[in-house]
Order: sequence, then structure tokens, then C-alpha cells
Amino acid sequence: MKLELVIVDDSHLWLSLAEKLAKTHPLVGKVTTFEDSYDAWVHIQINKPQFVISDIEMPGMNGLSFLEMFSNRLPFISTSTKQEFEEVARELGCIDFITKPFTKTDIHHSIDSVYYHMYGKKVG
Repeated sequence: MKLELVIVDDSHLWLSLAEKLAKTHPLVGKVTTFEDSYDAWVHIQINKPQFVISDIEMPGMNGLSFLEMFSNRLPFISTSTKQEFEEVARELGCIDFITKPFTKTDIHHSIDSVYYHMYGKKVG
């Protein structure tokens, strides 16, 4: 079963890198990306993806706001250049936290964590 993922990041560089790396994970099917947090918010409400990777620091609606609104309904991976956001992101319900700059291994490990959270079994 392939997972549908939404990635939200106001930085085009980080957004495109996360998309490229996530698409290489064998369990990821469709990836939809957003640089604008409000557009992502609407998409998540309507399309109900299986999980989200979201930057913490964004203009408008930030990643912590996303966690407050959605983490009880779908798994989140939070990302930031600042490690100090990890504790509050986890308290708000993110499954995993990735510090930028991230690697393919970081993204894949986090997707594996989400899969385990959703289905109670390890990947592979």
C-alpha cells in the first residue's frame, strides 16, 4: 500500500529536496507539495492525506499551528533548522522531528516511523 503525503515548506529549496527524497521511499505514492501554508491547510481539509511533513517556521500558519489542528487526525513529521523546536513539536503530537539539513536516510527513517505508528509494524 502506497502512502499519500503532503509536504509544506515555505522554502522552495527544502520543499523540493524533501519531495525528491520522499519519492524514493518504497511506501510513498503520491506527494503533493505546498509553499503556502494556507493552501496546504485547505488541501489537507479536503483531501485528507495519510501523513504530512511540515516545516515549523513559516509565515502565516506555521508548523506548530498545523500540529495543533491536525495531529489528532493524521501523523506529522516536523522539520526545522532549529533543534529547540523538537520538544514542543513532539508535545503537540508530531511522530518524528527532522533537523535541517536532512538526508535521504533522515527522511526515510521518519517515513518508516510514521508507517509503524499507523500500522504497528516495521517496514520491510
